[in-house]
Amino acid sequence: MARIMIAGTSSGCGKTSVVCGILKAFKNMGCDIASYKCGPDYIDGILHEKTSGIPSGNLDSFFCSREELCALLCRKELCIIEGVMGYYDGIALSEKGSSYDISRLTDTPTVLVADCKGMSNSIGAVLKGFYQYRENSNIKGVILNRLSPMIYDSVKALCENMGIKVYGFMPEIKEAFFKSRHLGLTVDEDIELYRKKADILAENAEKYIDLKGLKGLAESAAPISCPPLHVPKYPQRTIAVAKDEAFCFNYNDNISLLEAMGCNIVYFSPLRDKKLPHCDRLILSGGYPELYKEKLSSNSSMLEDIRSKIAGGLRTIAECGGFMYLHEYIDGVPMAGVIKGNAVKSSRLERFGYVTLKAEKDCSFCKKGDEIKAHEFHYYRSDNTGEDLNAVKPITERSWHTGHLYENMYCGFPHIYLWGNREFAEGFVR
Repeated sequence: MARIMIAGTSSGCGKTSVVCGILKAFKNMGCDIASYKCGPDYIDGILHEKTSGIPSGNLDSFFCSREELCALLCRKELCIIEGVMGYYDGIALSEKGSSYDISRLTDTPTVLVADCKGMSNSIGAVLKGFYQYRENSNIKGVILNRLSPMIYDSVKALCENMGIKVYGFMPEIKEAFFKSRHLGLTVDEDIELYRKKADILAENAEKYIDLKGLKGLAESAAPISCPPLHVPKYPQRTIAVAKDEAFCFNYNDNISLLEAMGCNIVYFSPLRDKKLPHCDRLILSGGYPELYKEKLSSNSSMLEDIRSKIAGGLRTIAECGGFMYLHEYIDGVPMAGVIKGNAVKSSRLERFGYVTLKAEKDCSFCKKGDEIKAHEFHYYRSDNTGEDLNAVKPITERSWHTGHLYENMYCGFPHIYLWGNREFAEGFVR
């Protein structure tokens, strides 16, 4: 299986823009291609899809074993994996969950994106550090980002004199800049604008990046083999999944697992639809409900339908933004009222990072004592966060209580990646 990782020297180095340009360029060449994002990030994967039309999966070594990671890699002509943060940055000061960890576990050759803005000769020092930090770094080359074409030949010679393969560069392209919000990029721009930006990025990738060389490196990756993962089949369930501008954080891998278990997925919009579609299960995903709270509040028939269906026993997962939507209020604006209380904007990042959740009580999805791996990232807080799960941070083992477990519902701020929690997924479907 041909595969390559495009990793970065740090967050904000431009690897997502470079990856989006490369994906669109390879697609323009007619390649059968798949894209992935390291870690639990939703937004970069959405950008992959919006700019190239290629659905993106996630590869996360906190959630998944090596066998699961390898099984999740599609059998496509070419797999492009985008790294997370800086190449060696994982949980706390460890390498667990890092791009390097995933590159090592899947034996994937890596090309590093180096942000060269404001540097010339110092680029050599940065790259030498990344190459030599680990004996088997798996770094096979570099793409020089935000580099002036005027000095490319000189910088390329500098790198090659150090034995570093250069796969081209990308100039600074302000008209293709992706906006940021909090610690990440945003996904709230018009689809046509994304396509225009992708065309610009692809045009520059085709002009300045050695795409043939990248494809050759990907094809040189060692074969990987692992037995297919066992996924039990259940009588067909219809799962309604919230999906619109307000609820856009859905792991494609979660959907693929539920479909493999025999489920039928139907999408609906809490912003526009008047009622839920016919369904046996409900997923209220994360996103940006706070940006659309007045419109969500005005859709009273949808709020009433969700409230009555959950009260009637509809099995439900509501994560982060979906959890906020079930509150009585978001910033004082009326919502569904399933959860008593108000979700309000905080002046700081409330939670960020991986957690292991230990159930403090039984519910349909899990038993008391079961552990669920999850991830949190939110600037909102609730005056009814919940007490039904004990959340423990890896490495530091700092803990707190969070989330609600009812007979028919899990809701809380933590996001759950189902491939890494297949027993929880089975409990939801079974």
